[in-house]
Amino acid sequence: MTDTTDTLAAPAVGETPLRLSPRDESRLALASTVSLLGERALDATPVHEDIEPGDVLRTALDLLTRAEQVVARAVVAERERGTTWEQIGAAAGTTRQSAHEKWHPDVRAWAANGRSSFSDSTKSSLEFAAEADAAYARLHPTEPHAVTSGLDAVRFPGSQAYEQALPGATLHSRLQVLREETRALNTELKRLNTEDNPSPVADNRAAMAQNEEAIASVYDQLVTAELALAEEHRGEAERYRGYAQSNRDYAATLRGKEV
Repeated sequence: MTDTTDTLAAPAVGETPLRLSPRDESRLALASTVSLLGERALDATPVHEDIEPGDVLRTALDLLTRAEQVVARAVVAERERGTTWEQIGAAAGTTRQSAHEKWHPDVRAWAANGRSSFSDSTKSSLEFAAEADAAYARLHPTEPHAVTSGLDAVRFPGSQAYEQALPGATLHSRLQVLREETRALNTELKRLNTEDNPSPVADNRAAMAQNEEAIASVYDQLVTAELALAEEHRGEAERYRGYAQSNRDYAATLRGKEV
């Protein structure tokens, strides 16, 4: 088998980054998911006679689930390329609204994860790309760089895409901190709800409203920092402002009961 790592291109300036541009990351996430589906499909070939009743169907349903994951990854990759929801709906043979309702949660989850599927790994994205290349090359030896050849990091090393991704990374780190504060406030609320005193609960909800306004503000900044997902970020900002208003109203109601 061809060794794809020896001639693997990398960003030319400085050290190889752990993560690439969001558009590259979405392409790698799709390639990784497709590769896994292919492996599972080969493993699912019914070559054994002695299998438990229902195993054939369970295996087929597992493949269907994984195929749906491929579709979701494809939608994310399309959004990172700048494909509109109207165009996605047309490609899927449906309306913009239906496409948005079906796959927007996947795009939102992608954005919330920092626009990378490998954020929890110490392995670089280019290493994942080399593995995807090798998997493809096993079936197509004449194409040793099927995945990496399409990456911005390889085609345009040091390109503007990486500079544009940097502000987003900082903002996503801020979101992680704010979400930790959200979890802490919700944990505290569970304890406070066991007490017969509305004042601390009101203070907790007021603090939550401030936290949610801060999250909305970060999403406002992401609208300009990550233009490809501006629509998603704008929607998240609006959603968190709605949460904040609900918590302010709830806090005001509790304080009114104290009078």
